[in-house]
Amino acid sequence: MISITIKHDLPFVEATVTFRGQTIKCENVLLDTGSAGTIFNVDKLIEIGVKPEPNDMTHTIYGVGGAEFVYSKTMDVIQIGDARLQNFQIEIGAMDYGLELDGIIGFDFMRELGLMIDTKNMNVYYK
Repeated sequence: MISITIKHDLPFVEATVTFRGQTIKCENVLLDTGSAGTIFNVDKLIEIGVKPEPNDMTHTIYGVGGAEFVYSKTMDVIQIGDARLQNFQIEIGAMDYGLELDGIIGFDFMRELGLMIDTKNMNVYYK
């Protein structure tokens, strides 16, 4: 079971990201069923050595806030609660959306783990 915290009337969880053996805790991660992909803040992940490299794929993503240029990287592990995915590809961008965000857990992550969101009890479960 993963606890959901409400901030700005939105559901947030804590996540842990590991890249090349370095791990960081991200406390402000939005749980967003409307986001196709999972994205993390470049300013947060630079603390564990995540930075653009020549072979990284770059592209533009679109959302309610407009368009943003991002690059993709595969993380060793992304974990929320005891739900974890290894070798999971995410996007990394500036995430200047008017809220303090370390990342967004998108539908790709939720689907891969089979997450079930219980909004009455404010918990997330997975299969």
